[in-house]
Amino acid sequence: MKTKTLFITATLLLLVSIINAQVSGNSVYSQNYNSTNAKLQTVNKLFLTDSTFIIQANVALNVIADNYVAIFGVAEQSATLMECNDKIEKRIQNFITDLSKLSIAQTDIYVDMTTQNKIYDYKMSSSIAEEYLKGFELKKNVIVKFKNIKDLEKMVLSASTFQIYDLVKVDYNVTDITKIYTQLFQTATEIINQKKGLYVGATNAKLSSVSQIYGDEFYSYAPSQLYKSYTAYEGSDVYGGYNSYTKKDLRKSVTYYYDKINYSGFDKVINPIVTEPAVEFILTLQIKFQIEKTKK
Repeated sequence: MKTKTLFITATLLLLVSIINAQVSGNSVYSQNYNSTNAKLQTVNKLFLTDSTFIIQANVALNVIADNYVAIFGVAEQSATLMECNDKIEKRIQNFITDLSKLSIAQTDIYVDMTTQNKIYDYKMSSSIAEEYLKGFELKKNVIVKFKNIKDLEKMVLSASTFQIYDLVKVDYNVTDITKIYTQLFQTATEIINQKKGLYVGATNAKLSSVSQIYGDEFYSYAPSQLYKSYTAYEGSDVYGGYNSYTKKDLRKSVTYYYDKINYSGFDKVINPIVTEPAVEFILTLQIKFQIEKTKK
């Protein structure tokens, strides 16, 4: 029981909270809650029994993607399906040809047909509204793999030239996941060994030479999961009297921004300051140690 009390005391002394002070911008208007840190703040503990204890390390790494995949949505309507397909194919092929100016190979572009729909409308005759087939709508996606994120803006402008305005999404791809895991694992192991030395020094406990991996959780967050939005404005309330009125509000602009995960709860963050949205990899590692009982 004495050993247990000493370990708990040592744990409380070694847990340090890091407060990041910063000037607040308009992002305070955001109502989004970043839940990515809730898990870390609830599991960053020292697990203890009379004969064993588990030390945990939480480490993170920001990685700039090796390549990207952008998906552009293209839609076309026409009276006949054949005419519809001819029109959409012409626009897509012109777009693909224009992409070659950015040194994007044909093999890195794929056209995926997503939907083909009938379009219905109504003909009004006297008091009768009769439905009829007006035409067809065809939708396809142009999927483009590229390496330089700065080319994305040029691609968007090129797409608009051919009436392609829908950038569906952009995927951030990191190639060597094993290398990243190895780097995080080695860092977490170093941190755990440092903590172990501090705990043992504070309690004079003797540990078994053999330890055990108790828990290992490796995951990541893509930039698309970390973007937030807000609408910054201050308004006034209008109260009506006896006369009825129509209230027309001005359009409020919505701002979107990349918001990295909160670093609170991490033992170490590798490459913590990034200006370009990055893929954030996280490893939580737990190692179990055996306390050797003192012989009486």
